[in-house]
Amino acid sequence: MDGRAEPKVKSLAKALNILSCFTIQEPVLGVTELANRIGVTKSNIHNILSTFTSMGYLQRLPDGRYTLGLKILEYAFIINQNLGYPNAVYDILVETASRTGEIVYFGLPYGTNVLYLYVAHPADRLGVLPYRDILGETAPFYCTGIGKAILAHMPEEEWPSHIPEERTKYQPNTITDLDGILEELRITRRRGYSIDNGERDPNIRCVGVPVYNAAGQLVAGVSTSGPSVSMTDEKLLECAGILQNAALKMRERIYR
Repeated sequence: MDGRAEPKVKSLAKALNILSCFTIQEPVLGVTELANRIGVTKSNIHNILSTFTSMGYLQRLPDGRYTLGLKILEYAFIINQNLGYPNAVYDILVETASRTGEIVYFGLPYGTNVLYLYVAHPADRLGVLPYRDILGETAPFYCTGIGKAILAHMPEEEWPSHIPEERTKYQPNTITDLDGILEELRITRRRGYSIDNGERDPNIRCVGVPVYNAAGQLVAGVSTSGPSVSMTDEKLLECAGILQNAALKMRERIYR
């Protein structure tokens, strides 16, 4: 559902894969690391890195390592503006955060991950602004509330293609065996909402629901999460209802 197809120009794909190596967890990488990850020699990768650096896609740090350049941020801004619904999403997320008293997330399906676009905080939460942009952060479908909510409502025959072969057990509660994940998705679909019991982040519980457009097509997900001590089963159920109401508002106001 991320719109990607098999690349036809292999050399270009290999060069662009360099940019994919940089993540939130690893924002800075060296020449040897990058060469090993994409499978080219250090001499070959130097030319690619120099080209990307001269065009602003990468920045070379004083220690010789690389990080993403400001050109990427420029493109991210363009994408964000062209999504067509930021203000409407913000309004609904802020309202939902106020009703749940917890953090609320909005994200889109992207390969085997959920791609987070926005997060809203309760207005009284430690003086944090009501919302901030987290465009571009990703997390696996199989171990996140919003991810499971999205994946569970895709056609069941598509599930395996959105579950990576290598699955990290982030926490003791993380479900990593395929049969267990598939059963969790079936339960989520029957229930209408997902539950994440500290599977990605310790001591955090999360509930998520899918978002549909006016034609009934799955387009996104919305979730809320909070400390396990406050996110009781009763509150999870209450939050699920609030999120479903938010998803309906998005369908009516944004995805018409």
